[in-house]
Amino acid sequence: MVRTIYIFPWDGEEGENMRGHIVITLIALLAAAAAACAGSKRGDGAVLQVIQAASSVDVGKLTDAEVRLLVKLVRKEASPCEGSVSLLEELGKPKPCPAAARALAFFYRRILDGYPEGDILDLYVSRFKNAAKVELALDGCPALGPAEASVTVVVFSDFECPFCRKAAAAVLKLREVFEDKVRVVYKHYPLTDMHPQALDAARAAEAALAQGRFWEMHDQLFALEGQLGEADLEKAAVDAGLDVERWKDDLEDDAALARIDKDEGEGKKLGIEGTPAIYVNGTEFLEPVKYLDEYVAELLGPPSEK
Repeated sequence: MVRTIYIFPWDGEEGENMRGHIVITLIALLAAAAAACAGSKRGDGAVLQVIQAASSVDVGKLTDAEVRLLVKLVRKEASPCEGSVSLLEELGKPKPCPAAARALAFFYRRILDGYPEGDILDLYVSRFKNAAKVELALDGCPALGPAEASVTVVVFSDFECPFCRKAAAAVLKLREVFEDKVRVVYKHYPLTDMHPQALDAARAAEAALAQGRFWEMHDQLFALEGQLGEADLEKAAVDAGLDVERWKDDLEDDAALARIDKDEGEGKKLGIEGTPAIYVNGTEFLEPVKYLDEYVAELLGPPSEK
């Protein structure tokens, strides 16, 4: 037991006023200290209540050990919002900042995918604390959706890359789900060291762009699943509804090659080493592509915030 002895040397009215001031100050300090450690003293059940009230994550999909890890991360990690409070404290507010809900969903998805705690924290720092927003040159790039869309998704891609094929489906699905709230922009990044036909495919797509049918050709090229020989490219041009003779002429257009080179140069400056490389509103998307739609939904927020 700790006893605190207060000595008040003042008599009379002055002493009474001073004693009252000190007592009020002590009460305020004790209340502040209690609030500061309230988050750390909450039991796991109380933390789970905060988590479930603040988001739609389904903790029923997690094992008991995974639930404990989620609770631990939410309790101890700092919120990505302004101010030095824990994620738990931010989520417990009547109106937590949107980034807190995104951070919670991020932890949940990484745990669901089986990432160990150390890797999760490294990725959390990369996304929420060290994430750098870059300005990308979009003029002249093939795009779907309005320039004023709330979310712009830019993809550096390679038509011979199997991972890019899967990503293309996920990216185009965004337009189906979110319509004009999302803009999709394509940038060429043919990895010619690994994919010898990627540059020819990129030129084929640029030649289709000259006829306003880039996205039709985009779909046909990925449908070829890496079979990108001369005859394959010509068949793709036919299936994309192109004037094939004009398309063949445009294949030799130096301006098309210059656009591809420009995209490559930008990608190299960004340090891109593999494809697909996806940027959402200028920030690199570091999660598996299967979560891209959830990520975009989080950025758009609930209907009241759109």
